[in-house]
Amino acid sequence: MYPAPARISRIPLFVTVLTLFLTASLLVGAGVTVANYVEDRKTAIKVASDTFKAKIDRINERRLAFFATAFLMTEQLGNDPTFHQASGSKEAILPLILSSLTLSPQISAVYAGFENGNFFHVLSISEAENSFIAGLGGPRTTRFAIREIRVDGSGVRVETWRFLDSNRQQIGTLGNQLPAYDPRRRDWYRSARAQPQSVARTLPYIFAATSQAGMTLAKAFEGGVVGVDITLDRLMAYVRSVRSNEEQRFVAFDEENRLLAHFDPDRMFKVPSAGETQATELARTTDLTDPVVREALQIFARSGPYQLANLDVAGTEYLATVVRQVARDGGVFFVLYAAPLSDFLGSLAHAAARNIPTALLVFVLALPAIIYLAHSISKPLRKLSDEAELIRSFQLADPIRMESRVREINTLIRSMSGMKGTIREVSKFVPKALVKDLLESESLVEVGGETRRVSILFTDVKDFTRIAEGMPAENLMVRLSEYFEELASLIIKESGTVDKFIGDAIFAFWNAPLPVARHEHVACATTLACRAVARRLNERWVKEGLPPWQTRFGIHVGEAVLGNVGSSDRIDYTAIGDTVNIAARLEALNKYYGTGILASGQVADLCSREFLFRRVDRSQPKGAGKALNVFELLGMIDGPEEYRVTPEMAKLVRDWNSVYEMYASKDWLRTLNALEGFATEHPEDVVAGIYLDRVVGFLLEPPPQDWDGVIHFRSK
Repeated sequence: MYPAPARISRIPLFVTVLTLFLTASLLVGAGVTVANYVEDRKTAIKVASDTFKAKIDRINERRLAFFATAFLMTEQLGNDPTFHQASGSKEAILPLILSSLTLSPQISAVYAGFENGNFFHVLSISEAENSFIAGLGGPRTTRFAIREIRVDGSGVRVETWRFLDSNRQQIGTLGNQLPAYDPRRRDWYRSARAQPQSVARTLPYIFAATSQAGMTLAKAFEGGVVGVDITLDRLMAYVRSVRSNEEQRFVAFDEENRLLAHFDPDRMFKVPSAGETQATELARTTDLTDPVVREALQIFARSGPYQLANLDVAGTEYLATVVRQVARDGGVFFVLYAAPLSDFLGSLAHAAARNIPTALLVFVLALPAIIYLAHSISKPLRKLSDEAELIRSFQLADPIRMESRVREINTLIRSMSGMKGTIREVSKFVPKALVKDLLESESLVEVGGETRRVSILFTDVKDFTRIAEGMPAENLMVRLSEYFEELASLIIKESGTVDKFIGDAIFAFWNAPLPVARHEHVACATTLACRAVARRLNERWVKEGLPPWQTRFGIHVGEAVLGNVGSSDRIDYTAIGDTVNIAARLEALNKYYGTGILASGQVADLCSREFLFRRVDRSQPKGAGKALNVFELLGMIDGPEEYRVTPEMAKLVRDWNSVYEMYASKDWLRTLNALEGFATEHPEDVVAGIYLDRVVGFLLEPPPQDWDGVIHFRSK
């Protein structure tokens, strides 16, 4: 007991708060200004985030639309038998190709290369290709150019050109040229042949015919490959259309940091070396010099894709995002988008920023008074708040030692101190996890429950009735309390909830009221630890001249109803349902099988990688609605030495699995021989003895042909 503090004159909380409010009114103007600016900034950043997401989504939609026709044409021509004939005429399919090129300006060429070296090539001629046509000597009004490379009768490859106008009328030809071009040596041809089941997409490169930059979609067919070209200038026109203004950046690159798209087309390829007229090597992100893009890429290099980042480049603030994307062919690439923050802030933020100096001046002038008044009221409240957090976190051991000159706060201190002590005492009767959950959630305790997947544990002391009859009640209570303290404290330490003590039994579960990750594994490990603790306790009792207690365990996992059961005056938090009943029945089956820990098949299926289980039987206990696969939990594969799996355990399970496979085949005579051999090597095994008796009975009176292997128990 602490002596009562001397009576001190208390200042009403109302007076203190009123004084504080009057002083704080001086700061309202500045506070509103600052708050508006901060909120405007937050809003701008949120708008930027939403805009970037919408922009990326729109980019994806337009990207898919941009490549959709090319992919469709590649697939269609790759499956068209007319296009597969190396020496046959392509005139039947030519109108379809010309119509597709007319309707799809993003496609610059369609062609097919064949294994014998033949090549059929249709080009769509735009303003960008006019110089190429002029170099060939074709007419200026050419709209389509058709090139064919064939092997003539003497085995020589010959190249011919036809030129069509916009009405698809032939207006010129070139013939009998010896071509240097061989499609079979091109990357698009080899890539398609390497993946014949899908459409191959090349990285940007320089086209052999027009010397333009672009990429190819190609698909192999029997005897050749069909290809569709998209020039880079058409793709870059699409990329530039995505940006709202010239200050915004858009870059796409693959997993090897090679550029796939850039807001400046001149940056797509590396700078030509001395003596080169045109760059042919695709640029990488490390070759980029734009400071905004480089800053955004540095963040990507450190942490991978990100939703939003702030960049300060040369005094200008930018927002950037890098998003991971998956192409239609399964390839991974990344999209970088950056824009100035001013694009989203607008003039509102600038107006708010101009008011900040005035607000700061008012704040500085009023700061001494604010500090004094805030300190006079915040110090005891801060300490009381800390105590409240200790209570919420269930740290209840230390009493509250504090006081305040404010009358109402002092009353609150006494009330909270009493509450802390009361909760400390109540938690001895109710699961601490439940009390902690009630404190944190601030919810009301009402009758009702929820269905949740939980791991259930039942324990029982063998022959406890005989033990109780041979021991004075006072001594029994002392030993039972010591026994419960060891096991229950371990269960609680391992995130379990001890529901209740039923005589000598413990009913506990995991994953309620608080979630527990991998609760099935935690339940198995805790059960093995409880068995080890019980053994150590027995060793101590034996040294004291007391008889040991043998504990049996049952574990099951499944859906149960967790909640509050009872009346409005007396409520018990518990778990009910078939899962609870099965765990109890499993514990009881230990008596029949002579085992220590029995677990259901559901537990064994989930935990067999970390724990060693032995198949015991397929049983249907009395009161159970369906048959159970019953397993014995022997140890932990990689756990503490006290309950780690030993070589002897592993050998027993291997030997028993061989016997059980024979038993499951219903060859009773061979099973009997296998069981006798197993019993000779493991003479202390009770389960083997049970199966020997069972199989001998089956030899004398075999079970029905349609017997499902289930053993039905008529008593608990």
